[in-house]
Amino acid sequence: MRLFLGFAPQSAERGLFSLGDRLGLARDADLRAVPPENWHITLVFLGEVPEHLLGRLSDVVSRAAEGAAPLCGELDRLAWFPSALKPRLLALLLSAPLGLWELEATVTRRLRAEGFHCEHRDYRPHLTLARLPQSQRSFVPPPLPPVAALPVELDAIGLYQSWRGERPYRLLQQFELG
Repeated sequence: MRLFLGFAPQSAERGLFSLGDRLGLARDADLRAVPPENWHITLVFLGEVPEHLLGRLSDVVSRAAEGAAPLCGELDRLAWFPSALKPRLLALLLSAPLGLWELEATVTRRLRAEGFHCEHRDYRPHLTLARLPQSQRSFVPPPLPPVAALPVELDAIGLYQSWRGERPYRLLQQFELG
């Protein structure tokens, strides 16, 4: 099973719909808008995990979530990922308290100690709004407008199953913080 841990941005959904309309993502031929049911802020990407390890995975995440307080942040800047020179996606960056980085580090460390593979990248919390198809190699990204900050509550870690492509992610389990 292809899995990741993340937060659903329910508290910011209305603002995300409005922003998507304003940016014209549904009409932009160069970009594929991410469907709202796939909006999330990744905490840890796990990749392929055998189904028989889900119980152990749940135990590790549950213990980490219990020891963390709910967090609040703001989706407040648009950015091209990984950069404007090599754009693959359009994202909203999350400004969040230090506690989010501490939670990501704790969960990652505990999962690795239990033998789980976690992606090795600098943590850059964001919400993907649109993806650039691979066929658009010559895409020149336009300048990005400023956006009004969208408050988002981070109060539960979701364990999601994902597939490559457009299919909606499936929430397998949720772990309340605190």
